[in-house]
Amino acid sequence: MSDSLERASEMDAPLQQLKHKIDAEPAPRRGGGAISGLSLLLVLALGGVVGAVGYWLWPQWQSLQQQTNTLQQNQQRLTDQSLQQQETNNQLQQLLQREQQQRLMQLEQSLQQQQQQLAAQNQAQIQALRQLVQERDSAPPRHWLLAEIEYLLQIASQKVWLEQDFATSRALLASADEKLAKLDDPSLMLVRQAIAADTEQLSRIVLPDVSKAHVQLQQLQKYVMELPLKLQVSTKAEPKAPSTELAQWRETLAFHWNNTWKGLLNPRSAVPEDYFDLTTEQQLMLRVAMQQQLQLAQLAMMQHQHTVYVAALQQSSDKLQRYFSADDHAVQQFSAVLTELATIDVTPPVIQALTSLAELQQYQQQLAGEAL
Repeated sequence: MSDSLERASEMDAPLQQLKHKIDAEPAPRRGGGAISGLSLLLVLALGGVVGAVGYWLWPQWQSLQQQTNTLQQNQQRLTDQSLQQQETNNQLQQLLQREQQQRLMQLEQSLQQQQQQLAAQNQAQIQALRQLVQERDSAPPRHWLLAEIEYLLQIASQKVWLEQDFATSRALLASADEKLAKLDDPSLMLVRQAIAADTEQLSRIVLPDVSKAHVQLQQLQKYVMELPLKLQVSTKAEPKAPSTELAQWRETLAFHWNNTWKGLLNPRSAVPEDYFDLTTEQQLMLRVAMQQQLQLAQLAMMQHQHTVYVAALQQSSDKLQRYFSADDHAVQQFSAVLTELATIDVTPPVIQALTSLAELQQYQQQLAGEAL
């Protein structure tokens, strides 16, 4: 029992010593409480200011976040539209190439068939002429000359309708008229008048130099890849940044603050001039599109489709004026050649049937009737 009392007194001894020390310390002054109260008021005021600032900036931060999300959505939408447009252009390009290849193949087949028909007709005419020569070995010279004139008039008609070679046809008509003049027969005056009328009709026809135009279009297709593109030049003057001296820190802070918020909160609408800076792939697609328009003009010229020919050249000229540098000499020369080609009329001429051959055949029938 005594041991437990001693242990309890030993454990309480430190507490008693601490109590005596606390009692021995002097009482706190009243000024310390005022300082604590002032600190509390400052903390509360600072918290109020922070809350007010947060309440004022929170809507602006939400608005800024919404605009950022909107800009990201618009950018993603534009990217998707660009990919769709690129796929559409690729499909159209492939379709146009296939159509052009089919048209070229059909045109080549048509030309081959016409050449074969012409060769067969010439061969048949040669055989008929040989047979006629064999039949008329004992015929007088007049009949020989009339047969030769008839052959010349037949070839002249074929040159007009099958090949549209008007110069050769006029030369054949002139040769036939010379041979008729050698006969010096007044009964052949109607035939000579018909030859003169046919010659005058053919001389009024003026055909464009299709071969030259074809070569020019071919050269333009090569020059498309070398023409310089128009580059967008920004004419907006940027505000000058203030000095970086420490004494002008207010102006520097205001400058960067205004530029930051001006770029975020004052977007402008896009204009067509913003799209002149094309990517490498877009530049290539633009040049290929111009080449295809020039190829279409070539095909329309060969098929005598004047409307398609002029439309293809007009589209090429529009692309040239919109996307290529107008100050470059090569671009100006390219535009001049396009303007010159657009003045060519590829519409087939309206030609009336030649009457000289029919007139000669009618004269020969009269002779045969008189002989009978």
